Order: sequence, then C-alpha cells, then structure tokens
Amino acid sequence: MINQIITDLSRKSPCQFELVVQAAEQFSFYRAASINYQRFLVVVRVSKLMKPSELNQWVSVSTPNELREEPAFAKNTDVVVLFELDCLAEIVNYENEVFALEEDSYSFKKHVLYFSQAEVALLADMDSNNIADLIKNKNKFEQYKESPLSESEYGLASRIFIKLPFLLVPVDESELDDPCGFADTYLESVNLLALNNEFESKVGNGDIDYDSLIKEYISGKMAN
Repeated sequence: MINQIITDLSRKSPCQFELVVQAAEQFSFYRAASINYQRFLVVVRVSKLMKPSELNQWVSVSTPNELREEPAFAKNTDVVVLFELDCLAEIVNYENEVFALEEDSYSFKKHVLYFSQAEVALLADMDSNNIADLIKNKNKFEQYKESPLSESEYGLASRIFIKLPFLLVPVDESELDDPCGFADTYLESVNLLALNNEFESKVGNGDIDYDSLIKEYISGKMAN
C-alpha cells in the first residue's frame, strides 16, 4: 500500500512522475512526465539499512538500461528507501544508519522513509487528496507533537511529504499568521512596543540626530 500512496502522490506532484519499470518487489523506477523537469525517482524496499556505497551499487546495477543511459539520471535521481519497522519507536536504534544514508553525497540523493504496518493501516481508507488534507489538520498535528514516536496517521503522512522532496506541502496562504503581528505581540510582552513605536515615529520625522536617537533607543532597551 505504501508504494501505491507514493505512486499517486508522485503522479500529482509538479514533476508528474510516471512509473517506468517495476523490478521484482524491491524496485520501482519513475521518470518525470512534466517538460519542466528532468528528474527521476527510484523507490527501493529494504529489509535492513545498508551502507551508502552498498545501496548506491545496488541501485546502479538494478537500473534499467533505458534510464541508465539518460544523461540526467545520475545527478537528478531521488532514491526513496522504504524501511519497515515492527513499531515506530524502534527508529531510535537506526538513527546513525539513516543519517549516514541521507547525508551521503555520492551518486544519488537518498531519503529514508521509515514506517510501521500499524501506521500504514491508519491510512488504508485515505486517498492522496485525503492525505494532503491531513497535513493541514491542526488538531492532528497537536496530537502528533505530544507523542511523535507513537503510530499515527499524521506522523506517516508528514513523513511522506518530508521524504519525497518534490511534493508541495499543502498549506493555504490564508492560514498563515501575520509575522508583524507576532513581532508586535512579542514586543508588547517584553514592554518594548511603546519604545519601538516611539522610535519609529521619531525616525519618520526626518530631520533628526540619528546618533543620539539610536543611543536613546539602546538605553531604553537596556533599561527594560
């Protein structure tokens, strides 16, 4: 099921990935159908995490000739490594191996998508649109923050969007808070809003002694 989710989301991404070859049960190879991208995707399922050099070699020898001969394949390929855990909390035992794979700059860009079957089951009744909407669910996010190592549909959905870097995170601009409002709220909480407003009004007057004004402003902040 996890492969089908990746296929659906990848097809709807800006790259519009299309499945080229599915080799046995381990490999799926995709090519971007959009004319705006020369990009490839390899999804490989592993039973254990291997060294970066071993994974690079395994992917290289398993790549179909029609893709290997593409000039952009070597540099423009993302390899998503599917790594199944018995339970999500086990990931703490593999942090070094995950880091080694994802930080390896040789050959392919690698992303380890780890998951448990319990998590996959939570997404069983969802399609790609539902999963994208789930990312925007603030209540689910708050629940996930309280226990990030517990199986949850939000945890797996967010991990999919993080590990597949070509996906667009579904955030509505209208939902974004005003950063100026955040700044004003913070300044007011530390008793600096009035001082900041006074400083801005004096700057707006034009004919002022900037050195004296800045010294006065710094002195006021130090006093607070």
